[in-house]
Amino acid sequence: MDAKEIAEGFKKINMMAVKAVGEGDYAKAIGIFREGLALEEKLGLTNQMAESYANIGNAHFFAEEFDEALSYLTQAQTLFQKAGKTEGVIASSLNISTIMELKGDDAGAQKQLDASLRIARTSEQRGTLLYRIACLQQKSERHFQAQEFFSRALMEFERINRPEDLIVCLLARAALFLQLNRQLPAERDIARAKSLAQGNEKLMDRFLSASSELGINCS
Repeated sequence: MDAKEIAEGFKKINMMAVKAVGEGDYAKAIGIFREGLALEEKLGLTNQMAESYANIGNAHFFAEEFDEALSYLTQAQTLFQKAGKTEGVIASSLNISTIMELKGDDAGAQKQLDASLRIARTSEQRGTLLYRIACLQQKSERHFQAQEFFSRALMEFERINRPEDLIVCLLARAALFLQLNRQLPAERDIARAKSLAQGNEKLMDRFLSASSELGINCS
């Protein structure tokens, strides 16, 4: 079997697994991903193995099998680190931190995000990590730190013109201000978020859904 045939085989396996995930059949998806992983291990394809570990971990996460998800995502993260794949390391870290937070390990989640922030290369990566850290800080009632990280996240999203992320981050900071009885800055953030959404149905839907999730009355 030549390289082209191997690549086509992996492509078919991934397509089948992704289809199973889309249909909500996570057990089937995990089984298919594991078949691919076994072949990758046999052929010594380390980079592909990292992706497969991540895919299996994510499928376990969707199935709410958090211990299994954490195990596979941690293995994926280690392989991405060895391969120098920063994007994979950060993606794994974001998912690992989500699981840790769900399991009540906020300190572990914070450690994951802090480590990834140190290696983040793009504004998108930094903005996403800063936003997640801000949410953790707010959850821990470290309000000043939360405000700082929300503001830093906004700066990163502004650099790359990400209106959807800006809207969500502005509303999250507004919710923090409202929690602190700081009505004026909260109103400014809400107004700015709404202005970004004006004239775009998708963005307005995101503005309204994020407002509802955060308990913000925008009427």
